[in-house]
Amino acid sequence: MINCDIAVIGGGASGLLAAISAAREAEKLNKKLNIRIIEGNPRVGKKILVTGNGRCNFTNENIKEENFHGESALAYKIYSEFSNSDTTEFFRSIGLFPKSDFAGRVYPMSSQATAVLDALRCEAARLGVEEMTDTKVTSIQKKGDSFVLNGSICARKCIIATGGKAAPVQGSDGSGYELVRSLGVKVTPLQPALTALICDNFTKALKGIRAQGTVSIRCAGKVLAQDTGEIQYTDYGLSGIPSMQVSRFAANAVYEKKADVFAVVDSCPSLSDEELRRILLELIERNPAMPGELLLSGLIPKRLGITLLSDCSVNCSKEIGKIHPAVTEKIVQAVKRKKYKVSSVRGFNDAQVTAGGIPAAEIDPDTLGLKKAKGIYVSGEIIDVDGDCGGYNLQWAWSSGYVAGINAVREI
Repeated sequence: MINCDIAVIGGGASGLLAAISAAREAEKLNKKLNIRIIEGNPRVGKKILVTGNGRCNFTNENIKEENFHGESALAYKIYSEFSNSDTTEFFRSIGLFPKSDFAGRVYPMSSQATAVLDALRCEAARLGVEEMTDTKVTSIQKKGDSFVLNGSICARKCIIATGGKAAPVQGSDGSGYELVRSLGVKVTPLQPALTALICDNFTKALKGIRAQGTVSIRCAGKVLAQDTGEIQYTDYGLSGIPSMQVSRFAANAVYEKKADVFAVVDSCPSLSDEELRRILLELIERNPAMPGELLLSGLIPKRLGITLLSDCSVNCSKEIGKIHPAVTEKIVQAVKRKKYKVSSVRGFNDAQVTAGGIPAAEIDPDTLGLKKAKGIYVSGEIIDVDGDCGGYNLQWAWSSGYVAGINAVREI
């Protein structure tokens, strides 16, 4: 039997921070504790290496409660215990220096995700945290005042930081949910988030286009969410950051099956309907001999414009002077409010994060301990919290890992 004081199940971002925070707290309290990370992969931190396209956008300078979804109130409360400034200070303390971009996204100065993982592993080693890799925890049993994992590892306290179901190739296979269910803990429905939108009968001619725009998710006449940025058109639907940001709302609406769900694209969000209408009418009046395919090319990518014009029954080979005013109004509507019916979203293999998980009602909001299993704490993606794209999910991993780690030590 392997014995330890604290077993951290999962060596991703949240698990590593939990183990380090626990070890630092023990050091501060003059306690000598054995802290062990148990990881299913051959090495810890695999998913960290692919975040931010390999640059690891590890936090954001601008964080509000609305950047978190699901149990957002719990997320923001935990975030207040270990904020973005605490995060950057922590990384400075282990030799990693931050830089930020125009959107407030914070990266390591080296722009290397490997630097983040190396710094975390080095600090964990300095503090005496042990790693047990290639070990997937499949069972937790209460034995006296301790817990027995897989029948062979005994721990006084456990922190479950297994991640969610998104990107299973990185090790997040959803097994953590089965662990907590075995403890009598409820789990809310799980959906892919920060992923692409799959649309019915999508025009494959749009594949490969990248264009600025706003994507809104609408259902039963209501706008559920919207975001603006570079939209990527694929052969199955819409991708790019705006589409990913709203995907959790589309996935939930489709899952609930209350009404048809639409992605509505505004290809010219900087122009009002009236401004766009005036531009088009003036262009038609001044250049009646211009071929139709060029009507929108000064506003949006030419290929996107041709597709939208074709949807309005405009013959793009004919002169724009022949376009009827009523058709001009259709063009305005197509540019500003093109509707695509969303049938689903890309699955967990393509998603960056999981929406759903352990609800706040199952968790002590001060310690992140499970109410139904005293002595077991949870952190990271396994909780029903998911953030926007831009460093918010990693900030949740750090914040929740910190809170779970220090409280596991304080309650020993």
